[in-house]
Amino acid sequence: MSLILSGTDGLSDIDGTAATPAIRGTDANTGIFFPAADTIAFSEGGAEAMRIDSSGNVGIGNTTPSSFDATGRNLVVGSGTGNQGTTIYAGTTGYASINFADGTSGSAAYAGQISYYHTDNALLFATNTGAERMRIDSSGNVGIGTSSPAQKLHVASAASAGNVYALIDSSGTANGYNAANLYKNDQRQFRVGCLGGVGGFTNGALVVYDETAAAYRMVIDQSGTVLIAKTSSSDTVAGIVLGNGSGDRVFTVGSSASWGVMVNRQDNDGNLINFRQANTDEGNISVSGTTVSYNGGHLSRWAQTTAPKDDTLVKGTVLSNLDEMNVYTDSEGNPVDNEQLNKVKVSDVDGDANVAGVFVNWTHDDAHDVDEINMAMTGDMIIRIAQGVTVQRGDLLMSAGNGTAKPQGDDILRSKTIAKVTSTHVTCTYADGSYCVPCVLMAC
Repeated sequence: MSLILSGTDGLSDIDGTAATPAIRGTDANTGIFFPAADTIAFSEGGAEAMRIDSSGNVGIGNTTPSSFDATGRNLVVGSGTGNQGTTIYAGTTGYASINFADGTSGSAAYAGQISYYHTDNALLFATNTGAERMRIDSSGNVGIGTSSPAQKLHVASAASAGNVYALIDSSGTANGYNAANLYKNDQRQFRVGCLGGVGGFTNGALVVYDETAAAYRMVIDQSGTVLIAKTSSSDTVAGIVLGNGSGDRVFTVGSSASWGVMVNRQDNDGNLINFRQANTDEGNISVSGTTVSYNGGHLSRWAQTTAPKDDTLVKGTVLSNLDEMNVYTDSEGNPVDNEQLNKVKVSDVDGDANVAGVFVNWTHDDAHDVDEINMAMTGDMIIRIAQGVTVQRGDLLMSAGNGTAKPQGDDILRSKTIAKVTSTHVTCTYADGSYCVPCVLMAC
């Protein structure tokens, strides 16, 4: 082998091979060689690593970059035939592309393509069949399944009788929406979006709007309240309200002509509804066969007194009926009908046959701006016994005439019977020495 140095040609007459490159350092099998006319190759460890062919195509791990597919590519990474590979083509026919071989389809196919089109400044993503799957156009709109995205995100199925697609509009011009528009057969069916101060809602309300019915199907307002099948939290409008927990309601169902709530336990008997206070179970409604049980509670009602609210009343105090009825007015001071709720007082007759129930607590009726007693009438409750009076489990109780109860003296249910002791466990003791025990109320 000879080496010719020429002032005109430089190094010449030595082509070399991958194993013995023409230009190399101390490592005899790593360097540059010339495998064909107008072709430069680079070898490492005696194997070709990169080639620039006579067309200017670059192959990395590929000795025939121009044969990767029918058009050739300017940069080929991988063999392109039977192996994974990537090609980059910076052509002059309107686009530049990157192709990804799938390793099985042969040199004339590619598994995916990313192309930049000069003509409309669009970035295209295609499959190995050449079918376009996604496009980013010159406006920055993204189209998936469409080559003409109409909004910032346009998702469409293939054109067919059941064509369903969505448009994401961030312009805020579609009836006050920044919206996702859902279409079928090129007709908009629903809009899901953030309202811009229209439809009676403040900015920030999230809505689902039915175009066919021209109606709001669901609204999440700015406070976090969810309205379903209604646009107002008013109880006069049918639909569902899910409150945000900070107001006077958490869950409300309004119905026009059918049942309002269905609770359906599918597989076996057990609880239908659990009631908790401070994360502690206090009662439930359960089903067993064809029987529904209301567990851990009592029947109660609201009652007013003839005098102002008396904060000295304590839980378990025996109350007696009055003929005078509760009085209610609306926010404008107009009377509100009341057919059955009468006022009460502390029972002051020994053996009182007119007992109404026992005191639970005071509450304020915000709708009518009045203080009322929550009064237990029938079921599980505690009842107040005077200091020094002893009761036994199973005793029938009657009014002692001072707001407390005492043993009736016999085992016959009478009009004056108000309760039956279920346990002698003392649940609480008051300042006057009176105390409360569990009972089943029979006041009504």
